[in-house]
Amino acid sequence: MGRRKVTHQLISDSSTRRVTFRKRKDGLLKKLNELTILCGLRACAIIYSDYKEGPEVWPNQREVRVLLNRLSALPVEKQTKYMMDQKDLMNRMISDAEKKLEKEKIHSRAMELGIIASSEDIDDADYSEELIKAADVVEKRIKVIRERIDALESGAADIDEE
Repeated sequence: MGRRKVTHQLISDSSTRRVTFRKRKDGLLKKLNELTILCGLRACAIIYSDYKEGPEVWPNQREVRVLLNRLSALPVEKQTKYMMDQKDLMNRMISDAEKKLEKEKIHSRAMELGIIASSEDIDDADYSEELIKAADVVEKRIKVIRERIDALESGAADIDEE
């Protein structure tokens, strides 16, 4: 049986919110425990909530202090290297989308050049320089493929002689 889709918004009923918090917290701590066991790493969790005085720590206060001291001993650049806020996340997503768009533009341009090259109007001056570049790329790939074929054939000849 599948789960229903959860809308991420504040749960209005306080008793339901408390139960959901407890279940999600327990699930998070279970996953964190599994991660430390399976990957052999050290981790901790500090959880502040309205339901308890002071923070809850996992696995224990001594381990949390050791890890926090270890983190604070690192230079600031290393401490914050993988930290990301909403703005950083959006910038990274935009950057990744721009890279993907650029690859798609290059691919579509190559397809367009292929269509132009297969038609009769290759003499069009607008495309001659790009077609020469495309031809160079194709020639280099053909050369690499021929070298691979030669290497495989010479390797096969060595095997046949044995």
